[in-house]
Amino acid sequence: MDQPSEPESQIIGILNNLQILFDRERKFNDLRSKSDHSMLPVDFALNINGFLAIIEYNGPQHYSPKNSSENAKSAFRRLSMNGTSRLNFCEKNNIPLLIIHFKDKDNLKRIIQSFIKDVNDDVHSKTKKYTAHTKGFFHNLPYFTFRETPDGPISPLQFKEDSKLGYLSLSNDAIVWTKTELNTLLARIEGYETKIEQYQTVTANLVLKIDSLEKQLAQKNNTEQIVSRETVTNTVETSTDDSKFTGKFRMTNSPRGRLTASARIFIKSLASKYNDIAKIQVYLDETYHEKISIPTLKKYVQS
Repeated sequence: MDQPSEPESQIIGILNNLQILFDRERKFNDLRSKSDHSMLPVDFALNINGFLAIIEYNGPQHYSPKNSSENAKSAFRRLSMNGTSRLNFCEKNNIPLLIIHFKDKDNLKRIIQSFIKDVNDDVHSKTKKYTAHTKGFFHNLPYFTFRETPDGPISPLQFKEDSKLGYLSLSNDAIVWTKTELNTLLARIEGYETKIEQYQTVTANLVLKIDSLEKQLAQKNNTEQIVSRETVTNTVETSTDDSKFTGKFRMTNSPRGRLTASARIFIKSLASKYNDIAKIQVYLDETYHEKISIPTLKKYVQS
């Protein structure tokens, strides 16, 4: 049995509310397809006071092909022939037939109630228009009897238990549920909503914490950079007066070669101890045997 469409599910709910017994997709031995002679099901076989009545819901595909392809055209022809077979079957066996047009899907309850009333009132030998699109076909009396031993089971209420949520499904749009289970579900929903709020709070706090840590890290990096620059400056400006220079003074072995960068920094640091360039010259000569001219010393001391 195929899963009912949305309009068919509405029809199931309407018939249940009206307490009409019915069999969905019921088959009859003498209702067959002309193309392959297979048994054709009807959408709904109703038991109205012991008599059989049939309801068919026709979607758009019953009135025109879905598209211009050969498959769509072939399917439309097959549906048309099957519809004719159902009409002929009902006429031959005096079975009231209601064919609901898809354009009337918003008027299902009113149409079905009117059709059932007409069957109860023994309307016969006529075609009745319920809307501009939906018709009921009534044939001779007495109507065809709804047999006590049908070809298929009568199951107007299709019970399906959901043990997890604790309810019984009667149809696609109707369930039976205990108040206890309903309260349990509501409590679960409330619990889930509370957890969601807690997660949202934790997430928000985490975002704020990350933002704070990023700012602290940026501030720390800035501080370290400043300290690093000050350390370098202090190293250049305050190299120990009394410590010995252990590096190379010249880039080459020539006594007149260019001074190394470390030698120039050392010479600059001597200015804090000696306020006279000549004294620096004497100190370098006596201590390191480096003879450096006054103009050269001035250049590095004042740089």
